[in-house]
Amino acid sequence: MIKYRLGCASGHEFESWFPSSDEYDAQSRSGAVACPLCGSAEISKQPMAPAIVTGHNRERPLRETMAMSGEAHRPVLDALRALKQTVVENTEDVGHRFAEEARKMHFGDIEERHIRGSSTADEAKGLIDDGVPFGILPPLPQDLN
Repeated sequence: MIKYRLGCASGHEFESWFPSSDEYDAQSRSGAVACPLCGSAEISKQPMAPAIVTGHNRERPLRETMAMSGEAHRPVLDALRALKQTVVENTEDVGHRFAEEARKMHFGDIEERHIRGSSTADEAKGLIDDGVPFGILPPLPQDLN
């Protein structure tokens, strides 16, 4: 996992985790990376201080490290947790069929309903190109455990 400090064309700054730098590049090119404040897909990496790994840091569990880094952002994390819970409670999980189902609903091939699921970066780009509205929930620290 790699964390990037990102910024949008409107000047908003935020951080996000990606499985690898290649995955960030692929998601960024496809337009799947968007500002959580304004939705802009015009995103760029921002300068950030390097993380220095010492023997002490290496022994710290990921869960503890994420909890410490989240303390300053607790109100935002709490709001995101509540949003995610609301989405999960009020949507149907269609798994990897998300892009297919969303596209069918958008074009009127099937009845609209509230869904959630996953898609590849290419599928997300295809949905954007087709004008299909959708959102991306950012991974939360507990999602990494």
